[in-house]
Amino acid sequence: MTDQHTGRRVKIRVRRGQISLTVVCLLFGIAVMMQLRTQSRLSQVPVGESSTDLAAIAADLYDSNTTLQKEVDKLLNQQIDNQRSNGANRNDEVRQEVQRLEAFNGTVPVTGPGIELSVDAALRPVDVQDLLNELRNAGAEAIAIGGQRVVFNTAIGGTPGHVTVNGVEIASPVVFDAIGAPDVLDRALDRKGGMLSYLRTSYPRAQVILAERDSLLLPAYTASLP
Repeated sequence: MTDQHTGRRVKIRVRRGQISLTVVCLLFGIAVMMQLRTQSRLSQVPVGESSTDLAAIAADLYDSNTTLQKEVDKLLNQQIDNQRSNGANRNDEVRQEVQRLEAFNGTVPVTGPGIELSVDAALRPVDVQDLLNELRNAGAEAIAIGGQRVVFNTAIGGTPGHVTVNGVEIASPVVFDAIGAPDVLDRALDRKGGMLSYLRTSYPRAQVILAERDSLLLPAYTASLP
């Protein structure tokens, strides 16, 4: 299943682009100065100066301008490459943000490591809601309860032993699948005085199984989002 380092890379590339543009401007300035200086030299040449000397001065001017123009073209191409690279990075960031929002909204199936909690007991809606809140607080990136994907407007209802999620009754055992850091989610649920301790005390005959999973597949939310 967003990053300060990426932000630094973009800033560095922007600075490089600015530096390249500054160098281009300096090179243009130098070229103009050299051209003016050479023109001044030409204007100061005595009338009797040989044509060979004039040709040498003109050749020097041509060679200098050609060299500078090549450097300018090289820097301009580097600047274009940097701009393209920055654009590609921005596109990647936008694509990652869209994927993150799709996962959060539950509009697409998601896979990833996490935990699976199975509770075989006549749970009350408030128990399911408390477990859901515990998983969210522990940093779960995506959650499903009894195969029902949890989204921002998911409602937990029903009666003890007949809990509903998204309006669908969940059969016992109630299975919670949560994608996120398995060890973090595991510790959050199984900590002393946590939700699993509460469930084992409140439902002494309940079978509670908590397991870390290398890969979970959570379905997409099937109803229409408002």
